[in-house]
Amino acid sequence: MSYDGDANVTDDVLAEQELPGVDEEQGFGPAVDLVPDPLPLDPEVEAPPPVTTVVTQYAGGVTEVATDLDGDGYAELLQFDTDGDRVVDLSYQDTDSDGRFDTIERDSDLDGRVDEVLEDNNGDGRIDSVVTDTNGDGLVDRVVADADFDGRTDTWMTDSDYNGRPDEIRVDTDSDGRADRLMVDTDGDGTIDQVTYQDRDTNPYVTN
Repeated sequence: MSYDGDANVTDDVLAEQELPGVDEEQGFGPAVDLVPDPLPLDPEVEAPPPVTTVVTQYAGGVTEVATDLDGDGYAELLQFDTDGDRVVDLSYQDTDSDGRFDTIERDSDLDGRVDEVLEDNNGDGRIDSVVTDTNGDGLVDRVVADADFDGRTDTWMTDSDYNGRPDEIRVDTDSDGRADRLMVDTDGDGTIDQVTYQDRDTNPYVTN
């Protein structure tokens, strides 16, 4: 980020100011302490906890790196290089430091880029969402989620034309494990053009 200031600022003349403790006729007046008092040391400030990393080599060229980020004796980050190229292929993260891993990142095709992320969004120990880059372009093409955290998938989103926007969304609104509403963007403009109700019980337009 850049900032273009006023080019004329350096040309301005500062207004004359009377310095404290100076008398033009009598010379210097009483001494004025212009040095601020030193900041008091805060005894409550503690040094950040040391980061501990343990590297383990397994047979077959697999390397495991376990990192304790907060000094509690438990790893918050667990990384694996499965093919020996010194690039992380699989990682487990405990993002809220509750002692349980809640995020998994995978490089399933070993190209050096993450293509699948699994997350436990509410800390109950179950995966709630899976996002996938199926064609390796760095954009999410498929999302599968449990939006109400009941342990069953209720949302499916697909970007079938790989333009970075979902063009098909399926939703299970009655939590029976089956999609009952299909929303489609038919022209790829990012706006849903068609809605199909696949379950009579959840169709608001069915009157009998």
